[in-house]
Amino acid sequence: MDVATAIRTRRSHKLFTGAVVPDRVLAELVELATWAPNHKFTEPWRFTVVPQRALPALVAAIGRALASRADIAPEKARAQTDKIAAILAGAGGAIAVRQALTGADLERQREDYAACACAIQNIQLAAWDRGIGSYWTTSDAFIGPALAEHWHRADDEIMVGVVVLGVAAAEQKAVRYKRPEELTVWLDVPEIGL
Repeated sequence: MDVATAIRTRRSHKLFTGAVVPDRVLAELVELATWAPNHKFTEPWRFTVVPQRALPALVAAIGRALASRADIAPEKARAQTDKIAAILAGAGGAIAVRQALTGADLERQREDYAACACAIQNIQLAAWDRGIGSYWTTSDAFIGPALAEHWHRADDEIMVGVVVLGVAAAEQKAVRYKRPEELTVWLDVPEIGL
């Protein structure tokens, strides 16, 4: 699949067939993620790979984290856990992406976060090229503070998101609400009058 086709056809998928994403493919997706652009070669990304066999432990950790939250009623926490469990039941694996924080330089932190987002896009496009669907979640249920230990997040890191992977059970059609022309301003060199 060429890059333009991958970009135009990749969509978020939450319904998966249950097929395993092999460990070698998960490792390759992480390797491809590390080719993302990153200002000053900071390589700010850190990864936690969840092979399919470890997804039940992730669901259990999410369930415990949601149940421990005082701001969520117990029945709502159970319902949210059940919804996530249903999605992950068909998934073939997942990759969490963390960002290493270096100092208090806000510009660098912003650049490093953008680099991690680019790494996630690399994962999703490379997965799609291999016939693997994905979705990137930044839901607090997946990346909230109560899951820091599960993701091996260090004190000097933040969670950027989790990419859930699997063979898509249904095709997702492209949705575009606005034409690129509606979202674009073209700058031109102004004529200089003499």
